[in-house]
Amino acid sequence: MIKKREIAKPSPDMEAFINGANEQTTPKLDPKASRKFKTHTIPMNEYEYKLLTELAEKYGQTHNGIIRFALKKLSEESSN
Repeated sequence: MIKKREIAKPSPDMEAFINGANEQTTPKLDPKASRKFKTHTIPMNEYEYKLLTELAEKYGQTHNGIIRFALKKLSEESSN
């Protein structure tokens, strides 16, 4: 025998979930958090690699440190 489907009324929790779908909440990110979130491999030509190496030696940083510093500087400049 075929059962007739009953339409369930949404609960108040479900209503709040549905209505909150359009709200965007962004968590506050910690700039000092561990660096295990994402990694990138950047293809470089010889000129770019030489420039990165020279900057790293000049400032006593690693290659990744120079790239992170450049990201922070560009972010500060674009927000001003």
